[in-house]
Amino acid sequence: LDPRNPFVVWVGTGENNSQRSVGYGDGIYRSLDGGKKWENLGLKNSEHIAKILIDPRDSKVVYAACQGPLWNKGGDRGLFKTVDGGKSWKAVLTVSENTGVTDVVLDPRNPDVLLASSYQRRRHQWGLIHGGPENALYKSTDGGESWRKVTAGLPEKVELGRIGLSIAPSDPDILYAILEA
Repeated sequence: LDPRNPFVVWVGTGENNSQRSVGYGDGIYRSLDGGKKWENLGLKNSEHIAKILIDPRDSKVVYAACQGPLWNKGGDRGLFKTVDGGKSWKAVLTVSENTGVTDVVLDPRNPDVLLASSYQRRRHQWGLIHGGPENALYKSTDGGESWRKVTAGLPEKVELGRIGLSIAPSDPDILYAILEA
């Protein structure tokens, strides 16, 4: 929901998991009337949109964490940003053809500070790549224009699996990360 207008609803399509039987989507949708009518606003090759964030200062600024296709490489994979309410999207964090972004949070005191987790995954008939050396935590302090990898406080010398993120509402200096290792 848009924090400035509860009648504006954004929805990312595609299941946010990596099972053998998984529903894929056709992009991101927005409703301006509380869900009565919907418009597809792109990212049709993402197939699995894991999270959507709306900048609380400007409803036209929206981030979409896209895991990308499960059964194929490429697609719309990474963290995408629109500054024009979904008319156009820019990839602001990309890792590789098999690694997307599975979660993203913003600092409620300064929405230009973002943390995003990458997720390396690809399903084949014979198995699943579920995590690996490209799984990581990234931080941006300029609204996604630049990123640095965060390693402090994370397990060392292990390949990380999927990473879930949450900022503590009681103290935004505390970031919770749940890790598969």
